[in-house]
Amino acid sequence: MKRHFLFLLLPWLLGAAVLSACSDSDDDTPQVAADTTRLAALIDSVTVGYNAAAEGNKPGNYATGSKAPLKTALDLAISTRGNGQYSQLQIDNATANLRRAVAAFRSNLIEDVSVANLVAQWKFEGNANDATANGHNGTPKTGPTGPGTAPGDGATLPKLVADRFNRANQAYEFTNGAYIEVPYAAAFNPPAMTISLWCKRFDSNDANYLLSMNRWNGFKFQLQGAGKPFLTATTTTGIFDRDAESGIVAVNTWTHVVTSYVDGTLKFYLDGKLVKTWTNVQGPMKTIPEPVNLAIGQQLPKEAYNRTPTAGQDPGYFEYYGPAFFKGQIDDIRFYNRALTDAEVTSIYTIENTL
Repeated sequence: MKRHFLFLLLPWLLGAAVLSACSDSDDDTPQVAADTTRLAALIDSVTVGYNAAAEGNKPGNYATGSKAPLKTALDLAISTRGNGQYSQLQIDNATANLRRAVAAFRSNLIEDVSVANLVAQWKFEGNANDATANGHNGTPKTGPTGPGTAPGDGATLPKLVADRFNRANQAYEFTNGAYIEVPYAAAFNPPAMTISLWCKRFDSNDANYLLSMNRWNGFKFQLQGAGKPFLTATTTTGIFDRDAESGIVAVNTWTHVVTSYVDGTLKFYLDGKLVKTWTNVQGPMKTIPEPVNLAIGQQLPKEAYNRTPTAGQDPGYFEYYGPAFFKGQIDDIRFYNRALTDAEVTSIYTIENTL
């Protein structure tokens, strides 16, 4: 009896199926599986990149928190690829969505600041060599300390010491006239510049010279008696002297100090923050009249003191006036041939402020 009932019911079921297949809501186009080839290849590539990427605050890292949105987009793409019910349009949309997530992720890559404009970088990692490919290597030297017009010599070389992270031999200490000399190069005499460094001053010496080339006929960057960053430079319109006013570098404290100059604007920064802007300075920096080596920790190289000028300067231009050397520790110096932006200075501080 049950078998006969099924046979009687079967024609009705078949008819209902046919009616359903021919309804106005469907067409006669056969269903074709969506092509997930491109999505699958993209997923594989993104997965490799995601696994290799590291978050942090150093060049080559990605900003902290940037991997999470990429992982969300990646998981969604994987889910979409594995579901055979999605149309080609939905697969294509998932592919486009993952590509957008990759582009956003890549924008969070931390890159070193303005590498093309970085003339020299002295990291002081066991030596005074230039970390760029430009080869502006420095040489540790003893320097003058005497009073009055008698230079003398402190007979003390810069000493490798622990840096601000307490890593041995990763910074230089300058005392008793010690300095580092870098051979002159025209690259150190650009129309605009930025000097970035870390320092820890030991006292309130008003002649704490950080970086100097040819005194005021070039530029000299120092800390004055109150610990104010101070820049003297010659431009095509004249000589200027400016300080950071309220910006003070504390004694015995590692501080990130930056100055930048471009025609019309001089800036000082401490620990990544702009502390003073001067706009009453004009003209690109002037080419120095004769080559003078760059001095780190002294006003001039010791061989330059009391020599006779050869390019028309005042006869007493190189006269030794008394001690003019840094007392403290210096690390991670950068010299750029343009004025960095506020954001770029903050980036350097962020990159160098932690291990």
